[in-house]
Amino acid sequence: MLPKDLVVFLEQDCRGCGQRLAFAAGLAKRWQAHLIATFATRPLALDPHAGFAVGAGLSAMLEGYRAKKASALERARKEFDALTERRSFSAEWRVSDDEPHETLMQHARHASLAILGPPERQQASTTALGLSERLIFASGRPCLLLPADWSAERTLGHIVVGWNGGREAARAITAAMPVLAAADAVHLVVVPDAGTKGLHGQDPGADMAAHLSRHGVRVVLEQQPGDDAGKALLQRCADIDADLLVMGAKGRSDVSEFFFGGATRTVFGASQTPLLLSA
Repeated sequence: MLPKDLVVFLEQDCRGCGQRLAFAAGLAKRWQAHLIATFATRPLALDPHAGFAVGAGLSAMLEGYRAKKASALERARKEFDALTERRSFSAEWRVSDDEPHETLMQHARHASLAILGPPERQQASTTALGLSERLIFASGRPCLLLPADWSAERTLGHIVVGWNGGREAARAITAAMPVLAAADAVHLVVVPDAGTKGLHGQDPGADMAAHLSRHGVRVVLEQQPGDDAGKALLQRCADIDADLLVMGAKGRSDVSEFFFGGATRTVFGASQTPLLLSA
């Protein structure tokens, strides 16, 4: 069953937010899903000049901050209204104004899929959402990370799936199953020498390919040489001009630290393909 509710996170002064919203609206239309647009305003604490303003300069800085926030909010709301005015799906608009981290995560937890911008490693500055990676670990929901310049017109027809026999990859495949079943072609990429010994069996990836096939997925198993799974996944995405990369986000998180394993770190740093991730 395709997701029945999506939340797309928008940010103040972010590059590609209009395309992100349009892409999410396109998914909601195709899937007949409820669309939630959550606009996260930029906290004053993230303004690099906020801590230096005093006296009359402080008042001017606050006035400028409020004006920029109001302008960005109005612009995003107009884009949302234009995309959802004559819709065949339901939609709602939310504003997250300096909400605590845990409260912000609730927007994702109450939806089937969260849609965000690119990973933090590809962004020029810290945003109100913090690291995109935090949503993956904190929300407990699959997350779709879109490149800033990704076209809203593209569909999820050609998909690369990374399989290493691990828990995170299995969770990502489960979360993506409705999308995989609807795709034109799914390339299941396995890099046996990069995985934990003993997880792949005699024919690496064959059991997972059979599992996907039983669910109606048009899957092709591809065993890649080498020991760098992240590099292999990125190369395969480039080779076929993939519309989506599905993989597990392998890492460790706690209150103050987010650490990612090699393949995840490589993909987060360089992927130009949308990422569907689950941790």
